[in-house]
Amino acid sequence: MKNYSWHPMHEDDLPKIKEIMHQAYPDFPEDIRCTRERLRLFPAGCHVLRRDGEGAVLGYVISHPWENLSIPPLSSLLGALPISAEVYYIHDIALLPDSQGIGAARAMLVQLNQIARSLHIKKFALVAVAAARDYWQAHGFRAVHEASLTESLVSYGAGSQYMQRSVD
Repeated sequence: MKNYSWHPMHEDDLPKIKEIMHQAYPDFPEDIRCTRERLRLFPAGCHVLRRDGEGAVLGYVISHPWENLSIPPLSSLLGALPISAEVYYIHDIALLPDSQGIGAARAMLVQLNQIARSLHIKKFALVAVAAARDYWQAHGFRAVHEASLTESLVSYGAGSQYMQRSVD
């Protein structure tokens, strides 16, 4: 990940994050108010990728503690985080094409692992849209087939899966 690094997300990053979001997920538009709320609720889990020495946002991650076997609906406000979280939920990670393949997501997973451990959380969870399923499997995530999740997965598109893996 030479010449790139992750930084805490700030409110003034949100316009660029919205652009990246629309490029990465054109079929799953999410209201930027949701990102703003997650940043407010859990700033430690919200980061942006920048090229060293430059200010441009090239990617982002939004993550937070959450309930096991529960999927926050797309484009919905959470209101609050659970008092006793069972999983560390990776809500979204997106990189511009020029930033893909440099190890940025892998580096962020290391940071998220440290955050989850500091919270005494033992599992990660996420929803992998169909195109990203193989990527997450390669990083140790496994599909969790639970009937109660079927309805929540609909908004994420055909082929999406709720996945989990252990925190290292």
